[in-house]
Amino acid sequence: MTAAPAWDDAIREHDRRVYVSVLALGLPPDRAREVTQMTWTRLIEQYAKGKLADLELPGLAIRQARFYALNEHQRARTEMRVLAAVPEPPAGDPERDLASRQELERVLAALETCSPQARRVFRLVYATPGGTAQTAAQAVGLSLQRVRQILCETRAHIRKELAR
Repeated sequence: MTAAPAWDDAIREHDRRVYVSVLALGLPPDRAREVTQMTWTRLIEQYAKGKLADLELPGLAIRQARFYALNEHQRARTEMRVLAAVPEPPAGDPERDLASRQELERVLAALETCSPQARRVFRLVYATPGGTAQTAAQAVGLSLQRVRQILCETRAHIRKELAR
């Protein structure tokens, strides 16, 4: 499909395939529906901006939806690792439990506003068992000094977001 698509018709024709491809990755049905809707919205926006030179449906929509779904899985795994690394406070103080979880959610939200490279470096160091700046530098192909600088900037960004 290379000409301007009739989006309603294209969505009606291909939505089920895109939705099933996301379900096949293990997302729950409600989240799979949200990812599918995000996919169509993103494609329509990119097409309107002229950023899609060749529009082949449903292939492009399926690839975009899978990308979103895999990011969802990665975010969930990272969140679980972070939660596992944070010691549970003693039971019996629901207010403190709620405050801790809210602060963790704010940290994760602040991390999501960083660049993809900064998030990757941060996760390699703090969410990977035995992760160090040296191992992160090797994994991303940067100098140790640059990785340390990224970590410093990322921590400063998180502190700034928490101070708000």
